Order: sequence, then structure tokens, then C-alpha cells
Amino acid sequence: MKREQGNESVYPLDHPCRLFVYLAREAPIGVVLRRGPSDWVRLSRWRTDTDELEHGQWMRARVFERRSDLSTDGSLFLAFVRGAAGPSQGNADSWAAISRPPYFTALAVWFVGGTYYTGGYFPERRTLWLGWGSPQPDQGRVPKWLRLTPKRPPYIDGTGDWTDRTVWINRLLRDGWIRREGAEPEQWQRRSPAGDFTLVMTILANTEFAAYGGRYVLDYLVREGPDGAETGLGLATWADFDQGGRLIVARDGCLSRWLGGDRYAVIADFNDQRPDPQPAPGWATDWPRGPGRRRTGN
Repeated sequence: MKREQGNESVYPLDHPCRLFVYLAREAPIGVVLRRGPSDWVRLSRWRTDTDELEHGQWMRARVFERRSDLSTDGSLFLAFVRGAAGPSQGNADSWAAISRPPYFTALAVWFVGGTYYTGGYFPERRTLWLGWGSPQPDQGRVPKWLRLTPKRPPYIDGTGDWTDRTVWINRLLRDGWIRREGAEPEQWQRRSPAGDFTLVMTILANTEFAAYGGRYVLDYLVREGPDGAETGLGLATWADFDQGGRLIVARDGCLSRWLGGDRYAVIADFNDQRPDPQPAPGWATDWPRGPGRRRTGN
């Protein structure tokens, strides 16, 4: 049952779970990464055209949400993971892995050995960038249709947060976000698909890891026209336009659709979920068929 809520949370929780969303660019698919309790994560597959959710696999590990990505068709999830359990190679407790959402079971694994690493992302439909030149995985295989590219991404971060910013900023640029030059603190904006308003994201530095949003706190607002009225959406772990042009906000463990003003329709509440690790089904243990090639001409 969907219900409306204002800017204040209708879920008075001391420690709501945290949601991070990845949207496919060529299919009405989203993947929701749920964190909470702190050492557990879960993937869910979201059909953005029907708002149906398939809740998938739990894993006891840390998935770095800013260093992970979803493929263009939504069939593959690249996660950068640190954990005591899982694939292992010597003393390497961190790895990049490709899986079929909503499952973490790896089809290919690259061991890293530490968290001083960018993670990876899909710059194009058949291309994966992993931040270094090793084309072959340490475990599993990569199909011929998926190419690992050594090409430098458009954005190279020179700050002390380059491990968390490199992939995340390249994802923002790829997905149509534009940085507001000269804005302090740092701001990014994206025009709605209908062109009637702009979503503005302000990046606030937070040194308190236990605070809402963790180390990185995002504040969102909606602006009508170039210099029009502004409506604050407040703090959220993620917000963006889905493939149908709806503005979706992830906050307090809920996925909600913005209705205008301070009104929201809750799509799903993830807070009541409890870790229950289960194996992946058979179909999630093999590679999908590769995405079709783009047509050129008629």
C-alpha cells in the first residue's frame, strides 16, 4: 500500500537502513543496495515501470556503493566488496565481482587486496572499466561480448577522496548530471526529462561516520526554471529521475516518489527486512546473453 508522507520521516527509526539505487539506462530496471545492520547488505531488483520488487541475496560484507555500478540493461552488477567471508586469495580481503542482480553470487572475481582502489563501472553497454590493466579475472571468466577497457575515464579525481569519487563522478557524468561551477559546497544538477524543473544535489562533508548518510551526506532540492522557486527535499542517501521521468528519493530506508511540495508516495519500505542468507538460483550462476548492438540507420 502506497501512502503519502511529508519531509519529516513517517518512520521514527533511530537507525533506518540505507538505500542506494542504480538505474539501467536502456531498460526499466533498477537495483537497490540495502545496508543494515552495518555488516550486512542485500540486493533487490526493482521494475520501475510497475514498481514490483524482487528482494534477493544477503551478504555479510561491506559493499562500497560509490565504487559499484549496474550495466546498461540491468543484467549485471559490478560490486566492490570488502569482507571476511566470500572468495579468497591469500590475504586479499577485498575484491571486485560481477553478479546477476538481485544476487551477489560472483560470475567473475578480481582480487584487490585492500580498499585503496576505485572500483569499476560500465561506461558503455559492452564495456567495463576496472581501474587497472588486468583483463582476466582471478576466478570465473568474462564472456567475449564484455570488453575490459584500459581507457582512462573522462573524470580523474585529484582529491584525497579519489577512491570514492572516481567511479561515482564518472557515473554522474555518464547519466546526465552537470557540476555547478564555483558552487561551494560542491553541487551537481540534472534537468528533469520533461524539462520542467531541475534536481540539485549538494555534497556536504561529514566527519561523523555514524551520522545519517555516513561519511557522505547529500542534500537535495528542486528548482523550477533556471532561477525559479526552490523546494527543499532534505537529506537523502540517493535521488534521481527514473526511466519514466519520475523523481525518486531514497530516505530513512524507504523508496518514495516525489509528488510535489512536501508530498511523497512510498513505493517500498525496506526497514523490516532481516538478514537471511540463501544461495542464488541456478540462472544467476551463469552469464546472461550479451546486450544487443545499437542499430545505425533505418
